[in-house]
Amino acid sequence: MKICCCTGHRPNGFPFDYFKDEEKRNAYLTALQSKIVFAVEQGATQFISGMSLGVDLDFAEIILKLKAKFPITLECAMPYPDYFVRWSFEDEKRNYEILKSADKVTLVSDRYFNGCLFKRNRYMVDKSDLVIAVFNGEKKGGTFYTLSYAEKQGKHIQIIDLREL
Repeated sequence: MKICCCTGHRPNGFPFDYFKDEEKRNAYLTALQSKIVFAVEQGATQFISGMSLGVDLDFAEIILKLKAKFPITLECAMPYPDYFVRWSFEDEKRNYEILKSADKVTLVSDRYFNGCLFKRNRYMVDKSDLVIAVFNGEKKGGTFYTLSYAEKQGKHIQIIDLREL
């Protein structure tokens, strides 16, 4: 295994308050870091983040932190230009800092269109050997779509079930 991507929910998709329930958020971040370290132990050297709020940015920040310990790289797969323009100032700054530190930034589509986020998700899965899925159990939305797509493509999948935290 060489390449690993991650799919997961935005803050409002968590079964707990992402911003206020520090204990569960820390448990989730610890589980995510453990899955990333497992991927490294399995031979992953490149990691791809879809750069959405929530899991994607958390994943990217953990990769950047772990670069001091492991010979790994981060690719940021942006769905379209200016994807983060309507975000809060803090989230835009966080996104910018990640992009600035990334080893590679890939623009998956040159413009927004209905379905461009799914195109980004397919790009990540198609390139990856292993997919980490941070999942709330709901059988709808982008995370479910990406997880289902990864299963159909026969990818190795590691799931963090948010309901079990």
